[in-house]
Amino acid sequence: MLNDELLERYSRQILLPEIDLVGQEKIRQGSVLVVGCGGLGSMVALFLAGAGVGKLTLVDGDSVELSNLHRQLAYRESDVDQPKARALKNQLLALNSEVTVTSAFRRFGDDAESDAELLKGMDIVIDATDNLASRYAIERFTRDAMKPWIMGAATRLHGQVAAFSQSRAEGCYQFLAPSEDDSRGFDCRNEGILGPVIGVIAAWQAQDALLFLSGQQLEWGVLRIYDSVQQRIDRLQVTTRDGCHRS
Repeated sequence: MLNDELLERYSRQILLPEIDLVGQEKIRQGSVLVVGCGGLGSMVALFLAGAGVGKLTLVDGDSVELSNLHRQLAYRESDVDQPKARALKNQLLALNSEVTVTSAFRRFGDDAESDAELLKGMDIVIDATDNLASRYAIERFTRDAMKPWIMGAATRLHGQVAAFSQSRAEGCYQFLAPSEDDSRGFDCRNEGILGPVIGVIAAWQAQDALLFLSGQQLEWGVLRIYDSVQQRIDRLQVTTRDGCHRS
């Protein structure tokens, strides 16, 4: 139950008819796994903590680097060389002490048993990774656990977002981006990235997650492609294929 302090904290969100008191309480009871605490993951986590998501679990095996700071705005110069999952946890708790935050200092996809354990109790998974191997692992484990997930990627001046349901009735990501396409990947270390592009994609991922947690229906299986130069959004419907659906 929301007390007076929480009602004040989330008042601007509760005013939205799509959220209201019922939706805010659902958000407060929600659990989200954020895989990757770099540009996308750190921004998504800030949005979710600010909105009052009850439990956030962060997974990342990297440490903060100086080159991260131009776009990973959750971190400070004092965080350089610190594990991202730990530094981000500290920032989230400083923003909202009501939220429960746990951290795993490793790469998702390296330990199948531990990865499956992380998914237990989660309502939805945020993919904030920067490589296809990790993304495929997220898709595989979420499908097996019947959990929805939201994919996000950004590089240069472009980005992508797509949400996939627990059933995969709408199709799956791997047929959209087969492994032979890995050479075009979304790796800002080689391609570069403009910070605000990260913000756009992270905001879309966070918005989808919050709407889902509050009980709203998402457009599953629609790839949104953002071109910041042209200020254009293209939409591509994922095609259902054998091997995606889980009954």
